[in-house]
Amino acid sequence: MKNALSSEGDSLPKKQRIRKVNVMKEKYMNTINATSNGNLISTKNQVSTTYKPARQPGGKRKAPHRRINYLNIPALQDDLIICESILERDCALILALNPEVVRIECQPETISLGECGEYTPDFRVIYKSAPPSYVEVKPTVFAYEKKMWAKICAAFEYYKSQGIHYEWISDWEIEKKDRHLRAAYIHRCARLLIPVEQSQKIIQAVSNYPQGIRMDDLQAITGLLTDHILHCVGLRQLKLNHFFEYSLDSLVFPLKGECK
Repeated sequence: MKNALSSEGDSLPKKQRIRKVNVMKEKYMNTINATSNGNLISTKNQVSTTYKPARQPGGKRKAPHRRINYLNIPALQDDLIICESILERDCALILALNPEVVRIECQPETISLGECGEYTPDFRVIYKSAPPSYVEVKPTVFAYEKKMWAKICAAFEYYKSQGIHYEWISDWEIEKKDRHLRAAYIHRCARLLIPVEQSQKIIQAVSNYPQGIRMDDLQAITGLLTDHILHCVGLRQLKLNHFFEYSLDSLVFPLKGECK
C-alpha cells in the first residue's frame, strides 16, 4: 500500500529531535510560570478550567519502564499531556482519538484512602457529554500486587461513593491487537500538511454512510490515500473501530454528535 506519511520530525538527526523536545518542555514550563500560582490555563474546546498537577510528575518513583513523555496533541488541547511512563503515553494517545474526550489532565488530585495511604490517579479525562472519569494506568503484573490491588480497589470504592467514574486500564487493553501502535501512527498522520479541501472531501464522503464505509471504497470515491483518511481520524473528524484498524476492508465512521 502506498504510504503518504512524510514526518519532518522523523528525518531530523537525533540531536535536533532532542533539542526540539527540550524546547517543548521549556515552553510548557514557561506557560506554568506565566500563569497565576503556577496553574495551567487552557481554553481549548471552550473548556474553562484551571489545572495544576497534584504532585510533580516523575518525582515519586524511578523505574526502567517509567519515562516522562510530553504529548503535544493540538487537536485535543493547547497544553501538553504529561505521562509518567510509556504505557501512560500509549493510553493517552488512545484516549485522545475519542471525539467525546475534550481534555486529559495528569496527576489531577491526591486523595486519602485510609489504611491504603495517599493515592493520585494518573489521569482525569473530561468528556463533552459525560461526567469526568479518573483513570489508573498500570501493567497487569504490577496491578495485581497485593498492596497495589488493594489501593486500586479502595480508589474504586472511594470514587464510587462520590458518584464519580473510575477505571483501571491495563497494558493488555492498551496493547491488544497493537491498538497502541495504530493510535500512534494515526497521530503522526494528523501532522501531515493536507489541504483543507481534501479533508472536507473525505469527511463529506463518509457522512453519506452513517453505518460506515470501507476504507478501499472511500479511497475509490475520493481518490485519496489511507494516510489522508487517517489524517482526519487523527484530527478527531472521523472514527475507526475500537482497535483503530485501517486495512482496506476496515470501516470508517462519521461523527454522530461528538465534539468537532
